[in-house]
Amino acid sequence: MTDPRYTFILVHGAWQGSWAFDTVVPRLKAAGHDAIAADLPGDGHDNTPPAEVNLDAYAKKVAGLVDAVKGPVVMVGHSMGGITASTISEMRPDRVVLAIYLCAFMLPDGMAVLDFYEKYLEPWMKGAHARVTYEAGTSRIDPVSAVDVFYQLSDRKVAEAAAARLTPQPEGARRSKLHLTPENYGKVPRVYIEALQDRSVHLPLQRKMQEITGCTAVDALDSDHAPQLSMPDALVEKLLMVTAKYARPN
Repeated sequence: MTDPRYTFILVHGAWQGSWAFDTVVPRLKAAGHDAIAADLPGDGHDNTPPAEVNLDAYAKKVAGLVDAVKGPVVMVGHSMGGITASTISEMRPDRVVLAIYLCAFMLPDGMAVLDFYEKYLEPWMKGAHARVTYEAGTSRIDPVSAVDVFYQLSDRKVAEAAAARLTPQPEGARRSKLHLTPENYGKVPRVYIEALQDRSVHLPLQRKMQEITGCTAVDALDSDHAPQLSMPDALVEKLLMVTAKYARPN
């Protein structure tokens, strides 16, 4: 009996693009799987007006990626990509055999990212949310802050190059409330991978999401908010391990 071949669909967080997984996609393919990194609407790679960008737009784009491939799908949401991973689990529960939340927003039904921050952010938490600026329906984070809160464990030149690629983020998705059901979302196994040195989605926030949403299992990396850059080998090893252990038989 051969091991299953999965398609990993990787969803980036705010201000990023598919490039955030440039270190991950080839490693997953080298391990014998397929891997697709999504570019979300309004992430700087298309001209979708900010007013038209929301979680529904993200989900439509990523659902199309799921529908275009065959076989079992593993959703990987990084940071704000978690809300898209949840929505695709709700929309395609028979295709998604595992949802992995990489220091990501794993929120319950009816909650938006900004709702979560309003309820649980503490004054000492000076991560990305405390450093963004807003203009014309978008938010952005400056490169110096990005290096400090996203990439502090990466090589400095690598971190600065990544920070320079960040683009303005339409605000609609962060304000979109999730619509999840036990019948659909509830049938997809969920694994949360903590980033123990995260300066953006602080560890207490990650654990609060585990508490209020619940998941199949929790694992961890001793990483910053972007283990794709700071420890890609360890990250891919972790993705493969939790997939082998927790993915639903398809």
